[in-house]
Amino acid sequence: MIKLISTVLFATILSAVASAQDYPTRPVTIVVPFTAGGTTEILARIVGQKLEERLGKPFLVETKPGAGTAIGSNAVAKSTPDGYTLLMATSTPMAINVTLHKNLPYDPATDFVPLALVAKSLRSGGQS
Repeated sequence: MIKLISTVLFATILSAVASAQDYPTRPVTIVVPFTAGGTTEILARIVGQKLEERLGKPFLVETKPGAGTAIGSNAVAKSTPDGYTLLMATSTPMAINVTLHKNLPYDPATDFVPLALVAKSLRSGGQS
């Protein structure tokens, strides 16, 4: 029985690794919940360009501003969780909105999976 469970577990892990190696098989959308032309959009375009060069598939940046970042964030939260819709977020949709709004249409703790820290801003004086 243990051998059977181990074999099934091993096959499942191999399948997941094999499918991850094929990612992406189609264009990926990076949603920015702010208006066009801001720092977050610029960073998303830089990251998208580098990912496109590295992975060989288009990474499209789409701005979805409104409702204090809730519109774009909710669109990503409600999308299929397949890695083809990403959110370029700041602390606003991930932490600040939770304290400001009682009824957010998404839950940052359960609706998102953090992937990478792209940028960090420093206070004046160069201290973080």
